[in-house]
Formats: sequence, C-alpha cells, structure tokens
Amino acid sequence: MIRLSILLLFLIIKQAGAQEFITNKKFQEAKEYRSLKDALEEPKKVYKLNLKRFSQSVVPPEIGKLKNLMKLELNSNQLRNLPQELSRLKKLQYLDLSYSRHLDMNRAADVYSRCSKLTYLILADNQIKQIPNQIANLKNLKYIDLSYNRGINIKQVISVLAKAGNIRVLILADNNLSEIPESIKELKNLKELHLQYNPISEDVKKKLQELL
Repeated sequence: MIRLSILLLFLIIKQAGAQEFITNKKFQEAKEYRSLKDALEEPKKVYKLNLKRFSQSVVPPEIGKLKNLMKLELNSNQLRNLPQELSRLKKLQYLDLSYSRHLDMNRAADVYSRCSKLTYLILADNQIKQIPNQIANLKNLKYIDLSYNRGINIKQVISVLAKAGNIRVLILADNNLSEIPESIKELKNLKELHLQYNPISEDVKKKLQELL
C-alpha cells in the first residue's frame, strides 16, 4: 500500500469523482437533472439527479420511478427522512447526503442500504458520532466520506466498514482525530486514507505506515 503511505505522510488532498468508480457509458454522457419535476417527465433518461439544497422535508415517493438513476445528490437540505421508494433504485451507485443535519441517519440507512450497487457514499458534515450499522450491508461500497464529523467514534466506523468488506477510499478529514486504532488494518482493500486537518502526531503517522 505505497500510495496509502504517501497520503498519510504528506496529507495529500485528493477527491475521487464518481467517474472513478462508475464507468457506464450512458452515465458518463448523461445530462444532469436539477429538479425532480423535470426528471419525472422523462424518467428512463435520468442517470444523474442533483437536488442539492432541496427545500422540502421529504423527497416525494415518485423518485422511485427513476429506475436508471445512478447518481443522486441530496446534500445541504432540510430532509428528515428518505422515502422507502428510494430503495427501488437498484442502479444507484452514488449518494451524497452531506450536510443533512436534520436527517435521521439510521432511518435513512434502512432505505439506502437496500441499494445493493451503492459504491460512493458521502455523509460529511452531519455531526455523526457513529455510522449506521446497516452500512455493513453495502458490499459494493468502495468510497465513503465521513469528514467534518468531529467526535466520530473511529473504532465503531472501522468495525462497520470492515464488515462491508470492500472500502478502498476512506475520508476522515477534520474530525479532530489524534489516534487511529490498529483495527484499521481490518480494511483489507483500503488504498487511500485521508486524514487532513486532524491533530495526528508524527509518531502516529509512523505507526500507521507500519500497520498498513
């Protein structure tokens, strides 16, 4: 894991895009819809939907009609729950729920954890202390962003992600972490560990390099 060691040593910032994991040609070429109303007018053509700053507290259940949807952005919103119909999006690979502080994270996970192809999950800046245990069911999950969740229980995070089994990129930037437990080595497929803006000492960095 040479690449991982370099990231730890120099704290390089790298943001992987959805394209890194989603190689579907139709997705690459698809238009990004910015309203659910427009998307529902031609549901079969919708691969990307950006509902950033969605002003309602609930996403309408009609979102379940977007059978080809692969990327859904719901960040910076006032949502409290996700509709059960979202679990019908069997092609969904990318879900952004960052800065969704009103959202019940456990109830939301009950929904999106049934999207078996989910590869890319962003839960940044949600004041999370523990991640939902249901994330362990996402066996295709490769990238998870948990940055800006100060006070997050890193041991619990690693335990859940180890059960998911396929994490390659783990973002933990600005979480006020001073230690990373040895259990990090349980993430067997980890390629990138982002620890920018955490008070991690040189001794801890060295220990991590030895572990990984």
